[in-house]
Amino acid sequence: MRCTAVGGAGGSGCVCFFRDTFVARGPPNGGNGGGGGNVWFEVDENETSLNCVKQQLKARPGTNGQGKSMHGSSGKDLIVKVPKGTIVREAPPNPLLAKSSNGIELPNGTGFLDTLEKDMLQDMRERGQDKNSWFVHYPRWEDRNDLTKVLVPQEFKAFKWELENPEPLRFDLTEHGQRALVARGGLGGFGNPHFISSTERQPHYALRGLAGQRRVLELELKTLADVGLVGMPNAGKSTFLGAVSNAHPKIAPYPFTTLNPYIGTVDFRDTFQMTVADIPGLIPGAHRNVGLGHSFLRHVERSRVLVYIVDVSRNEPWNDLLALQQELDLYYKGLSSRPSLVVANKADMGDQARQNFERWQQMTSIPIIPASAKYKKNILKVTHTIRQLLE
Repeated sequence: MRCTAVGGAGGSGCVCFFRDTFVARGPPNGGNGGGGGNVWFEVDENETSLNCVKQQLKARPGTNGQGKSMHGSSGKDLIVKVPKGTIVREAPPNPLLAKSSNGIELPNGTGFLDTLEKDMLQDMRERGQDKNSWFVHYPRWEDRNDLTKVLVPQEFKAFKWELENPEPLRFDLTEHGQRALVARGGLGGFGNPHFISSTERQPHYALRGLAGQRRVLELELKTLADVGLVGMPNAGKSTFLGAVSNAHPKIAPYPFTTLNPYIGTVDFRDTFQMTVADIPGLIPGAHRNVGLGHSFLRHVERSRVLVYIVDVSRNEPWNDLLALQQELDLYYKGLSSRPSLVVANKADMGDQARQNFERWQQMTSIPIIPASAKYKKNILKVTHTIRQLLE
């Protein structure tokens, strides 16, 4: 899925002066604006899908500074819960917006801050604006303030540079509680006391806050499970998952019953647990994204053990295993070399299934266990063998 994350805008500084009964023209005492909130992604093991992520994510803005040197409050961070296995990457930028706002390539070497300020000022003038737009003015002082010698603080120029030249994001969120910063909040502006100098004792201007960072993100969920069930459509993967775990996937006598991965937990008597993922059926050409190939295969990458569910009652079922291994290797090199086990499912389907199993045992070195997921036969042997591979 794709979403847009926007950091909160920073609050503007305040232009204010101390006033008292016997003090007609006191010193400046305007407060600074508060910084905008950040947008964070946090892993929550209780989440199982990306449905919890909205398409528009915006943090709270900071408040403006006030008189009596009262600074504005910072905007509240937006924390978005995502499931384990979420991959966050930044969407490719629009080539029309890849350069600076005035169409000039921004330099990478030293002195870029001064060049950036010139570019920003030039851009403002082209739009009928000037340096005054960076500042908040005291009432009726817009034309009286001389800002030609006022410098924009270095941290503001640096932040503006980061906004126009962001480094591409890529996070792999796999641990509970892990956080990733995806959009920074804008900086709060300085109040007028910040601009006091030897030549300017009563500045009638303050700095505006900066807008927050805006990023377009692509989120991808790769299921995290100890065991991944791989097989052709209608091989009995969902039936097997329902037989060994607490999951209740949809079961029907037609291909592609499962369109999304299901995860079940297998509990042993000694409190050992393992998670099993039912991966939707694969077909030849899945590595080229035939059907929903990539949507299925990406969930297999993180499995520590692969369990091939093969219908042993079919003609030459070993060809199904070779086809599955080939698709895995073509999608991700070396994927089929992980610890694996073959479950010869539907072994109760007559003499042909028995003959195929006996012949198959002599042709491969991968452990093959006959089973019947429908009638839960030989299921304990399968689960204990998988546990040995995990340990």
